[in-house]
Amino acid sequence: MGVRTWGGGDKIQRKIFFSVSLKFTFAIFLIVATSSAAVVNQSNTIVKNISTTNIKTTGSSIQSSHVLTVAQMNDGLSRAQKFYNTNNRLPNYVSYGTTKILIAEFKTIIATKGLKINEIYANIGKPIYIASDNINNSAADNSRINNIIKGLQLLGLNAFNMGLGPNSHIKVLQSTAVPKNALVVDIYGGADAGTLNEMGSSWYKSIKGIRDVLSVFWPPSQVITGLSFLKRAADDNYDTPSFKGLANPDQYLLKNGYKYLYSGDISKIVNAIFCQATQ
Repeated sequence: MGVRTWGGGDKIQRKIFFSVSLKFTFAIFLIVATSSAAVVNQSNTIVKNISTTNIKTTGSSIQSSHVLTVAQMNDGLSRAQKFYNTNNRLPNYVSYGTTKILIAEFKTIIATKGLKINEIYANIGKPIYIASDNINNSAADNSRINNIIKGLQLLGLNAFNMGLGPNSHIKVLQSTAVPKNALVVDIYGGADAGTLNEMGSSWYKSIKGIRDVLSVFWPPSQVITGLSFLKRAADDNYDTPSFKGLANPDQYLLKNGYKYLYSGDISKIVNAIFCQATQ
């Protein structure tokens, strides 16, 4: 599925490899040197305001082109710490001029010099429980979940791997280990009309309770944003014969109070989950 984040907004890895040319490093230095005051993003939960400029994704890891001097790290750390102390949460990103570095990446960068934000309000936000459809294979699918969890933990959030399987999105809601105030994240490798239609049913909402549910569609899932009709899946053996598919699936999810994201970028997924868990 291809989806925008947050109410149909814009289209959300733990090992980070640093590679950048001297020219880019010098350019970043000039931006910081000539900027009167680089700012820390103070947006509450709007994912579309988070820039991922210069982040390239390969599989489930980030290759970052951001390189900072120790002075720049200390500067960003000071601003991020001030924001944290004022708002009791981390900023979404730290910026240097027009360059924005996602907070998860920034924390990893400064950690290379033994620096860190003092998170006295660690483990903020809702607890997060992540389940996934069978997308690639068990090793790759679990690695994807665990990389997301590592990113969330760096942001001070509690997150848990609830396993794989075609019915995992139901099992996680029925689990007694998942509290009523949890954020449940379901990762899908395809857009299933029957599954989405079920999310609007009274039965599904009865087991969901007051929990939030975020659907993440991992490529090559079909893009549903703007799609007029999503046909019933060929392997759908659980819906009635009369069910042919779902009209306007993106609007159907939004109408029923669900947020969703289409992305194959771990950093975007982490930041989207962070925003919903802390809103």
